[in-house]
Amino acid sequence: MMMIRDNRGYNYQAAIHSIFCQHGQRRIGSSMGLRLFLPWHRAYLYMFEQAAKDIVPDVFIPWWDWRSEASSTEGIPKAFTEQTIGGGTNPLAKARIRIPVTVTDPPIDRETRRFPDDPSELPTSIIVEDALSKTDFGDFSDEMELIHNGVHVWVGGDMATTQFAGWDPIFWSHHSMIDRTWWLWQLRHGINNIPSELLDLELAPFPFTIRRVLSIHKLGYDYAGAVSTVRGNLG
Repeated sequence: MMMIRDNRGYNYQAAIHSIFCQHGQRRIGSSMGLRLFLPWHRAYLYMFEQAAKDIVPDVFIPWWDWRSEASSTEGIPKAFTEQTIGGGTNPLAKARIRIPVTVTDPPIDRETRRFPDDPSELPTSIIVEDALSKTDFGDFSDEMELIHNGVHVWVGGDMATTQFAGWDPIFWSHHSMIDRTWWLWQLRHGINNIPSELLDLELAPFPFTIRRVLSIHKLGYDYAGAVSTVRGNLG
């Protein structure tokens, strides 16, 4: 994907985040914050994975469990830090940011950078469990966005900026962890436990509304270990 320069390639997919990403509360004629953070990034992960599957059909995005004991001592997994693999360059260690002069002046053409903090400062299972205990979607979304932001800042470098975060290969596994945690919350509190006024909002630039991304099973994927009692239906 990193070698492809058109809209099938990594550079194009990464740039979507810098242009369209949804963070914070958006208010569009509503009395409540339109929290698009979780559904928008689920749609983004899905579309990225489909683009990857067009090249390697059995590929998938793994999640980075930054709350694990291994992460609390080692930090970023070695799969993302080893500079070489199999005698060649490890594409998970870094990526090239290419933004033409038509977008930025001067143009940008460089490799991604990271400056991670102490591994002990990554989110813990206790912090995640506290978020999962929230019964209101808005409260849970806000907590997860704070946790998410903290990991971006922890990784540092390009991950700490909205403009360039999507280029860092670990971005995808970080967001896969966020998406998995949302799914665990859904299994615990209900798949459709979300304000009805949000359901038909479009998740631009993707061909999805929030309603269409609520069930990961309907999108055709699942997470290992995601087992809980489902309250509410999958409709």
